[in-house]
Amino acid sequence: MEGKTGKYFKYAIGEIVLVVIGILIALSINNWNENRIITAKTNNYLSALITELDRNIIVLEGRIKHTNGDIELSANSLNLLNIPEAKYYSDSIIRILITTSPIYKYPLFKSTFNDLINAGVLANVSDMDLKNKILSIESLIENCNETTTKAVDVWDNYQLPYMMKNNNVSNNWDAIRKVKIDKPSFIRKNEAFVQNFDYANILTLRMRMMGNLESQLAHTKEEFIIISDAIKKNLNN
Repeated sequence: MEGKTGKYFKYAIGEIVLVVIGILIALSINNWNENRIITAKTNNYLSALITELDRNIIVLEGRIKHTNGDIELSANSLNLLNIPEAKYYSDSIIRILITTSPIYKYPLFKSTFNDLINAGVLANVSDMDLKNKILSIESLIENCNETTTKAVDVWDNYQLPYMMKNNNVSNNWDAIRKVKIDKPSFIRKNEAFVQNFDYANILTLRMRMMGNLESQLAHTKEEFIIISDAIKKNLNN
């Protein structure tokens, strides 16, 4: 009986050990599967973020080019309107020199970044340096928006009101949506633009704000390239 009891206990212990091993294996497989799902989800978000960053880089390149052109146009107008010969310009030349365009806001793409943050995916990124780079995206976009707003304010609060007060805006078009515009008899106040320190200051202010904007756009572009490359490196590893 003692021999049989000993064999029984050995058998029971063996069964328990097998059950424990089976549970551990099942837990290991389950954890592996969960980690695989988490990794796949994280990688999908990171891949989508690369696409969004690359789209923003293209937008920034276009905005940088446009901003540089705007600065050059303002500088050209500022120079030509304030040389001694400017007082002899014809009306058509002055019209060309004061022709300008509004400064618009072009928001950068941010939906994928927001989704990544809201989904808590960033917690799955173990590389702290990469995590900090990704988190910096929000402040980079905010800085671009703030700098753009300052440039837009020059147009909204200074240049546009000045143009509306001193220029015959209707002369800019012969028709709008095929509706003919009869030219009013009054003309622009050329003295408000030629060798006029008020308008010169407005153009200079516009150039300053657009210069600040160009610097911020260029910095953001370079940072986005660095972040995109860091994410690609992480995914390859």
